[in-house]
Amino acid sequence: MIPRPEYPRPDFERKNWMNLNGEWDFYMGGEKESIFPEFDQKIMVPFCYESKLSGIGQWADCEAVWYQKVVELTEAQLKGAVLLHFGAVDYEACVWVNDTYIGNHLGGHISFSFDISHGLQVGKNTITVKAIDSLATDKPRGKQSWQGRTFGCWYTPTTGIWQTVWLEFTGKDYIKHIKLTPDIDALSAECEVIVSTNEKRKVVMTASYALDKVPMASFTQTVTGYAEQGYARGTFSFKDLDFLCADYLFWTPEQPHLVDVKVELLEEDVLDTVDTYFGMRKISVQNGRILLNNNPYYQRLILDQGYWEASLLTPPSDQAIIDDIKLTKEMGFNGARKHQKIEDPRYYYWADKLGLLVWGELPSPYRYNSTAVINATKEMSEFIMRDYNHPCIITWATLNESWGVRGIVANKQRQDFAQALYYVAKSLDQTRLVSSNDGWEQPDACDICAIHDYALFQDNTDKYDDMQKILEHGLTGKMMYAAGSKYAGQPILMTEYGGIAFSDTADEDWGYFGKVKTEEEFLKRLEPVTDIFVKSRAYSGFCYTQLTDVMQEVNGLLTADRKPKVAVEKLSAIFGKQFY
Repeated sequence: MIPRPEYPRPDFERKNWMNLNGEWDFYMGGEKESIFPEFDQKIMVPFCYESKLSGIGQWADCEAVWYQKVVELTEAQLKGAVLLHFGAVDYEACVWVNDTYIGNHLGGHISFSFDISHGLQVGKNTITVKAIDSLATDKPRGKQSWQGRTFGCWYTPTTGIWQTVWLEFTGKDYIKHIKLTPDIDALSAECEVIVSTNEKRKVVMTASYALDKVPMASFTQTVTGYAEQGYARGTFSFKDLDFLCADYLFWTPEQPHLVDVKVELLEEDVLDTVDTYFGMRKISVQNGRILLNNNPYYQRLILDQGYWEASLLTPPSDQAIIDDIKLTKEMGFNGARKHQKIEDPRYYYWADKLGLLVWGELPSPYRYNSTAVINATKEMSEFIMRDYNHPCIITWATLNESWGVRGIVANKQRQDFAQALYYVAKSLDQTRLVSSNDGWEQPDACDICAIHDYALFQDNTDKYDDMQKILEHGLTGKMMYAAGSKYAGQPILMTEYGGIAFSDTADEDWGYFGKVKTEEEFLKRLEPVTDIFVKSRAYSGFCYTQLTDVMQEVNGLLTADRKPKVAVEKLSAIFGKQFY
């Protein structure tokens, strides 16, 4: 059985495709090995070799690992372009097809593809991948340890292919990118399309919408244009919907309505067809409050590392993603901050479908230099470009707790980097908020005031009675703003708190400020501090640490295998309280 057999990108779907997951030949060796090495192992893609589900389950830091697979293709499949897609390869991927070098990609957390048509033949074809990784800290690593062991809140690393690999078959020209921008105030949406050719091609964009369980409205609109220099644009209008139907059109966690879109690239015949979707939703700020579709919306977030015991960063199955999202909602949360991880696209898809707010966060580098600046900016840009159409994503988080920019509180160059990431994000996406250095030492260029406070207990909640003092003088030994920057009325969120270690196992298990061993102890610590967010109108939301235990870190609401430590209904009674 092929692991992860489902289509990997439901927001950019072609019907004619081939899943390449499953058994590949594998070799663990140095970067300078000759082309090609003698493959001496088998590995189950898309799981990294450090994980159990790969069939290897070995932590051994390698400069490079090699993959090879034979794929048989027909004459019909080779009539147009053949696109080879990788969900993610950590960190640099070099790709060959037969004896032809195809290209490389830098960045361990984001998708990429190549047109490999020129290297293929009818019959058997060999795909070879070299994944180069290292313990370097001047690249986005996220929660992957660079010390040869787990420590603190850093975990087993991920090397090589760790998301689905697949082929797609199109005409000689094809659609490369679709960007959908909703405007709920104008009841319209802009559709931008980038294609593979500069020749003039007809582009047909069709949007369709129907209310699933409320038979009140259906909508179909076709926009036809021509790609000039590889670009086409059209606008869908929803103005003909009556007032009540227009209200039901909007996407919210409670009513996650989606608009289906089909884009076709035409010559005389159809060269390529892509199915996608978007949500009519708006995120904005007014008077220090975050608004969803022009109404105040309180964010009840859970910090989610996205790790699994047997598969590490790779979700073991599509159902595992669905189960995590459903459990998150059942515990009273309406959103998740995906911490230090760019997620599998199917996570964002299910968050869109099931209704869950998501913060998209760039994994941190841990050393500041020019290479780190280039690597982080590149990966953040590709993240936003790929996942722009997901209505669930409402915030981009570019830095966290000054990781990788140590000394930013006084260092102007590092402040400039934080602000540069903010403006890169804003230049690519005006529809979402950006948290520039989540936790403390924040620059002026930031849409959110994000506070982290794990030293929050029932007997010291009064420290938040004077919020102005905290904003000006900092908290827990950290300044809230970098030198030269100051609070300017942004919405305030407690984006990390709690982290209560709940375990009766060995002392080396890790958490914040000691452990509790019973449900009663846990709730006694949790409820009073969470209640301050209910009682105070100073906050636009909170994010509790965290969803699951991960390795030595035992401060999850769930165990690593997703078993609730506390009755779900009791958690929902605390986290699901109405705040406005």
